[in-house]
Amino acid sequence: MMTRHLSRIAGITAAALLITIQTVQAHEFIIKPVSLSGTHGQTIPFNVLSSHVFMESVEMEPLQEVEAYALSPNGRQDIPLVGNETEKTLNGNVAIQAEGTHILCGHRNGIIWSKTTKGWKQESKKNLKGVLSSGKYEKFAKAIISNGKSDSNYSKPVGHKLEIVPLDDPQTTSVGKEMKLQVLYDGKPLATEVYATYDGFSSHTNTYAYYSNSGDDGQVAVKLTQPGVWMVRVEHEITEPTPDYDTEVIRAVLLFGING
Repeated sequence: MMTRHLSRIAGITAAALLITIQTVQAHEFIIKPVSLSGTHGQTIPFNVLSSHVFMESVEMEPLQEVEAYALSPNGRQDIPLVGNETEKTLNGNVAIQAEGTHILCGHRNGIIWSKTTKGWKQESKKNLKGVLSSGKYEKFAKAIISNGKSDSNYSKPVGHKLEIVPLDDPQTTSVGKEMKLQVLYDGKPLATEVYATYDGFSSHTNTYAYYSNSGDDGQVAVKLTQPGVWMVRVEHEITEPTPDYDTEVIRAVLLFGING
């Protein structure tokens, strides 16, 4: 199946053309370094965001439910996180330990939310009364940090249950070009809706610049129209009821930087 390209939004009438995911209520889980490029030996701070407006954090993820680590040519680097109540973020530092691409990874464990006749409850449906619906929500995030040496590390899956893998190197992709990506679920290509935007595109909630669908091969292409930090987001829902919840919703976000 041929890849369907992301629709371009004209900047002149952007206010009327914003793509908003009306059905999405939960916050997006984003891991954002202060820089998406670095040098060997440098330490780069990063923030874990919980956001409706990209990319500003509006609530702090529960520290005990989040892990962060980086993958580099030298292997895995587990990273401790510290909560920042003022900024509503979790903060950490990634060390650039070798030449080559580093992939900064985040995982927010699955949390069950049940909607009842008396409101939302963060617990399993099996011990509640008046349950209208119940879901388990798990989130993954990646950010690609380049340090000047082109390699193939950017295109290596990290093993997340749901993830977005670049097929083109962000270091050699620039404004005006298209960047190919692939969506994987359990390591296999997934056809699903794909949303993309860039930092500063809109101050509206749940608003993206582009929308498309990945094909049966999981592939999709993003036309890069602005330099800076880009974000691609996908979701996969599994409707297989369990004693604890009715559906499982998994989300994944990828950040990468584009030069002018």
